[in-house]
Amino acid sequence: MAIREDRRPTLASWPKRIYDWEELPERFRPALEVWRAQGLPPGNVTYIPKVHQYKKGVEYVTAWLGEEVLLLAGDDQKVESILVRPGDVARMTYTIQLLKCFEEVLLDRGGETVTVGFSYNRTKEDQLFPVLNLLLGNAPDHRPGLTHPADPPLERLLTDSYAMYNNSKLCYRFGDTIRDSLWVPGRNYGLQTFRKQKPEYFVGRMDRGVVAIHTDFYARRTVYLTWDRIREVAVEEAAFRGPGPRRRPALVLKTTCGEPVALPLLPGQEEAAKAFAARLL
Repeated sequence: MAIREDRRPTLASWPKRIYDWEELPERFRPALEVWRAQGLPPGNVTYIPKVHQYKKGVEYVTAWLGEEVLLLAGDDQKVESILVRPGDVARMTYTIQLLKCFEEVLLDRGGETVTVGFSYNRTKEDQLFPVLNLLLGNAPDHRPGLTHPADPPLERLLTDSYAMYNNSKLCYRFGDTIRDSLWVPGRNYGLQTFRKQKPEYFVGRMDRGVVAIHTDFYARRTVYLTWDRIREVAVEEAAFRGPGPRRRPALVLKTTCGEPVALPLLPGQEEAAKAFAARLL
């Protein structure tokens, strides 16, 4: 059987801001009817098509009105919708793999947790900035800082790791100033040992919470945690998947909901991590 070739132009799978309601697939429109009656403009809606025209897959729609966000996910059979109100987001995880971005949002609603997510092509990420801002507690038109201020720890980071120096600017989506930080290089295990690029970890203390960044050969993963959902920070053994020892010393951020965030430590890094943990809370 011949494989059907996707002949759409590349941009057909990119996020697309809606300027006319007819541009939005019919199956997503009923979920937006209430907001449309309240004055939702089509420009507040972004449609994210599936990557391949002929393969099964989920498509997404994001919309925002005031301080609320509506996330829709659907295929040819059904559409699910999640309303996100201010204060619902306990954590957001932002992952980049080449041009693919994935947002995973953990919602905490009075002890009941819900995890929602959506993925998109990074090329048109600007279409989603208002939604990403609102999920992180910012104004829709917020523009985070693009440069670090003069700061001795960050100047040392520039020398130690130019890549993480730039990746750490993702912290400014969660506040204007990095109040304190910890950077530790990691190591590869198994067949990955021969890779020149080693994993790195950065934790930034922000006014609104903590940002933890993990970079490796494949991806960059950034976790945003609000202060009210951080229960404890400690240096202890933690379990890890993948190659290498299953249990390793780690800086562990324990939360009131969801799994802890654990960053592995190498010999000689524990004292610096303990000192940082003591300053953090």
